[in-house]
Amino acid sequence: MAIIIHTDHPDLLLDKIYEAIENKKADKWVTTTDGYLTYGTLLWKNEAFFKPQIWVDDKQLRFGLIKRKDRKHISTKLYTAFHTKLVETLLSHFDRDFRNVTATAVRTDPDRF
Repeated sequence: MAIIIHTDHPDLLLDKIYEAIENKKADKWVTTTDGYLTYGTLLWKNEAFFKPQIWVDDKQLRFGLIKRKDRKHISTKLYTAFHTKLVETLLSHFDRDFRNVTATAVRTDPDRF
């Protein structure tokens, strides 16, 4: 259930995403102290996290879905909300920085749940 972004410069795209979040220009996303992303509304904040990973050889920036430690599993509703919000943010703010984005429906590296 990862987000896979194909881009020539995955490191620069990740920097832009972090900068936009820091400047409150990336919708309601917030970062944790360890660099994970969570959706910052009261309903979703800290319910799950996206862990970014740069895959240099594949020219990909991947966001793996990470469940909260006290959860046994991630619900379809939670998965859907996080994925749609991140894809919406990417298309709204960074559409010139990547070729395509894929949301997987099964566990995919670097997912952890």
